[in-house]
Parts: sequence; C-alpha cells; structure tokens
Amino acid sequence: MRRSPYPFGYSRLKRLVQQEVAIDPNWQFARDVIKLVWEYRGYSLAILLVTVLQEVSALWPVNLLGQFIDRLPSGDLGNVVWLFLGASILAPGIMRGNIMLRHKMFYETDFQKRVEMTLEVCVKEGCADAEAAGKANSLIANAVSGITNTVYYVLGSFTPVIIKIVVVAGSLLAYNKLLGLAYLGSLIIPTWLTIFFNNWLRVLRDAQYSVISQVEGIVIRTITAQGRPEAQTQFRDTMRERKNILISLVNKHQFSLFVRQAALVGSQFLVVFLALFLQDKLHMTPGDYAKIIGYTTQVAATFLEAAACLDAIISYSRAYHVFAKAHGKGLLKQ
Repeated sequence: MRRSPYPFGYSRLKRLVQQEVAIDPNWQFARDVIKLVWEYRGYSLAILLVTVLQEVSALWPVNLLGQFIDRLPSGDLGNVVWLFLGASILAPGIMRGNIMLRHKMFYETDFQKRVEMTLEVCVKEGCADAEAAGKANSLIANAVSGITNTVYYVLGSFTPVIIKIVVVAGSLLAYNKLLGLAYLGSLIIPTWLTIFFNNWLRVLRDAQYSVISQVEGIVIRTITAQGRPEAQTQFRDTMRERKNILISLVNKHQFSLFVRQAALVGSQFLVVFLALFLQDKLHMTPGDYAKIIGYTTQVAATFLEAAACLDAIISYSRAYHVFAKAHGKGLLKQ
C-alpha cells in the first residue's frame, strides 16, 4: 500500500482533532453547549428570532431621535413624536418577553440535566460516604449550571452585541467608510483585554470551584462527626480558604471590568471626535450626532454586558473542567 506523501493527511489530521476534543475539557464544554442548543433547537430558534427583533427595535428610537432633533427647528415634526413614543415602549416590551422565553428554556434544561447527571453518577459510580456524596453533588450542580447558564448567555447576550455591531457598523460604513472602520477598530482593544483578563483569572477560578466542592462534602462530614475537633478544624480552614479565594476573585474581576470599560469608553469617544473632525466634509446635522452618540452608547453598554457574560461563561467552563477532571467525562450523553 503506497504511503501518502503528506505526513499530515486528512485522516491523520481528523484523528488528531478527535483525540484533542476527547481529552480537552474546553472542547468538551463547547461540544456540550452546542449539543444542548441543538437538543432545544425550537427554543433556541425562537430566542434568536426574538433577539433580532429586540435589537432592531432597540436601535429604532435612536434613529427617530435624530429625526426629531433635525425637524425641531422647522416645527414640522409630523408623526415622528408618536413613532418615537411607540418605539420607546415597544423595545422594552420585546426585551421582557425575550427574558421570559430565555428563562423558560434555562429552567427546562437545568431541571433535565441535573436529574440526568445525578442519576447517572448514582448508578455508575455511587459514593462510599456522605462527604464524597456531598462533593459529587456540588460538582454536578456547578457543571450543570455552567452548561445551562452558558446557553442562556450565548443566546441572550452575545447575539444582541453581534446584531448591534453589525447594524451600527453597517450604518456608519454607509454614512462614511472611515467612520465605520474607526468604529470597528474601537472594539479591538476591549476585546483583547477581555481575552487577556480571562486567562489571568483562570487558575483562581479553578481553585474557586474546587474548594466550593470540598466545602459541601466537609460540611456534611462536620455535621455528622458529632463534635470531633479535627473535622471542625478542617471545616474552618476550608471556609477561610474559600473566603479568601472569593474576595480575591471579585476584586480582580471588578478591576478587569473597570479597565475594559475605560478602554471601551475612550475608544468610542475617538469615533465621536473623528465625526467632529469630519463635520464640514460630511455636512453632519445635530441629528446625525445624536444618532452616532446613541449608537455607540448602546453598543458600549451591550458590549460591556457581553464581556461580563463572557467572564461568567469562562468561569462556568472552569466549573466544567473541575467536574470533568473528577469524573473523566462530559455532561451530555454521547
């Protein structure tokens, strides 16, 4: 049989990728998230469609505000005021409906996967004592919460920011190419900072979920130990470690959010300053400025929310990593 002249043929490359996916908890986490979205594809599709409608309707008042400002000097407002009022009420209504739909899916998935995983661990592994059972229960709860919350945030937080960026970038590129490119460039530094800070906090998040799982088992042992001093001492030490980890994690996370917010605000203001510089060339009206400021403000707020949600997703993936390390498998059935 003639050997392939390429040391890394398609079959070998496919096999290497499959091996990497099989052993890497991050790939397992992403795979289980995708499987859960597909399993509840009816809910997922409905949420995506409602989210698109929500984000388009949220940008509509900004456009109407610009028209209102431009028409105000002439007094010819037409029906802009009534449209502005209707759009301002419509957008929050769609958003509340979307939140209810997302929570419906979240609780459905959380219930199903928590029951499935608990019964599966019970049948296949079992636990020799109460402490081990408590730790296993905590690992399952954190891992299931990680998967279901990630699906919730992916559908409800990342979709809006992508839609807003596409719509706003398209509007600014149509208005002026330089302005649109500057707007897209203003998102590069905050995005890079999000990746950097999540890598920075990874070890601390692993320690967080590991010690949380230990606490539940130790609490059960302490309660059932009938006053044994060594059990109480271990309980105090573990709780102290948990407290220090959580305080450190909150402080570092808030610092990272502030740095990203400062970078994002500064970058977005550069777009506004560029618009001021191009004012004469573009013949910009006060309404145009209102639209630009409104667009960038909405995107900034949505971007920061999505960044915070990404932080949460990375945190949930670390909970999954701790579970996979302890049990050596994914959450969802193959």
